[in-house]
Amino acid sequence: MTSGPREGDFTMPPSSMAGVPMSSVIARIEKQLREMWLSSAKPGESARSRVCTMNLVVVADSRELAERYTAIVDEVTSSIPARAIVVALEPDAPSAALEGEATAVSATAPEGGGGLSSERVTLVARGSTCARVGSAVEALCMPEMPTTVVWLGRVYVDDPVFLSIATEAERVVLDTEFTSLSSLLKLAAWARADPARPKVADLAWTRLSIWQELCARFFDAPNMRDHAFGISKLFLRQASEHGARLGPEGSLFLGWLATRLSWRIQRMGGALRFRRPDGGLVGLSLGAVPRPKEVAPTALAYIAMDAEAGGVPAKGSIERDLVSGLAGQTADADVLSWRLDVDLPSATEQRVRLHVNKEAALLVSTLHRPVNDLALMESIAFAEQLTEDGLLCT
Repeated sequence: MTSGPREGDFTMPPSSMAGVPMSSVIARIEKQLREMWLSSAKPGESARSRVCTMNLVVVADSRELAERYTAIVDEVTSSIPARAIVVALEPDAPSAALEGEATAVSATAPEGGGGLSSERVTLVARGSTCARVGSAVEALCMPEMPTTVVWLGRVYVDDPVFLSIATEAERVVLDTEFTSLSSLLKLAAWARADPARPKVADLAWTRLSIWQELCARFFDAPNMRDHAFGISKLFLRQASEHGARLGPEGSLFLGWLATRLSWRIQRMGGALRFRRPDGGLVGLSLGAVPRPKEVAPTALAYIAMDAEAGGVPAKGSIERDLVSGLAGQTADADVLSWRLDVDLPSATEQRVRLHVNKEAALLVSTLHRPVNDLALMESIAFAEQLTEDGLLCT
């Protein structure tokens, strides 16, 4: 399916709406939405069906970022019908104003059928209006539909703009690969403090799904099951400068593996180790590899683990071949090389191409995940315990 505005490419609203009361802007957008469906079918066209399964609110800290993300939102709503509300915040603008427009976003229907359409509302809040934009978003959301907020930037849980938009949402989605781990940790702590608050999701966590799957594959064979409980050394490498802190992907992966295998944190003589349920220790080695400019800061680049069971040693490794995309594809559509070295028939290697780097597909996958992701919350809680260690990649 392909998507796009019903009539031409969309651009953010012009600044000519300055001085118009917020209530007038909302009323005009609601009128546009009503008229959109009353006259959605042109002569000779099949009737289009209006479909909505959720409210998708995307908040950017600049007009430019909101414009870039609009194409991603349109692609997402072509497979997940939604009322999308893209909000650009310009709190430092010299004048207070709210600008807004509405348009239909069409998805190509199967041959012979009528089309399906979703809605996209775009808002630009300038100056002090940012503090009140949450009420505009609330007024424009479809009633009785779940709301997901995608927050494109750092999160401050005492930010009144964030609170006005996110408090009533079902979940808040971050992308900590491009912001910070601290944003995710603070958001998770805020959400845990009150069960009525929104759940938490992270696009960086979705990117890790292929790493998690391949890691679990080390121990798929019956003769490798016990090796999962005999890991003695874990190696992590990220794409960053030497001496950089372990980033969100590495921290979340570490939290995921440790919580799946019931490791406990142990600090001894200034060194960080993990203790297995059988009492054995797991050493941690962190490193950095050069980061091409196309790759996100602190992206996970390599993991490996040494394990032994029944006197049989094994080493599994997954290495990302950074920026090895095929001709004509995005530069970060690279591959993972998976290898298992063990003196058993299980030994093998393979290469797996990453597909989750495309932002629209990544967001669609995230929206399809359970709203309450217990594995993510457990991994975040484990990562919180490591913040005081200041893990550095040498």
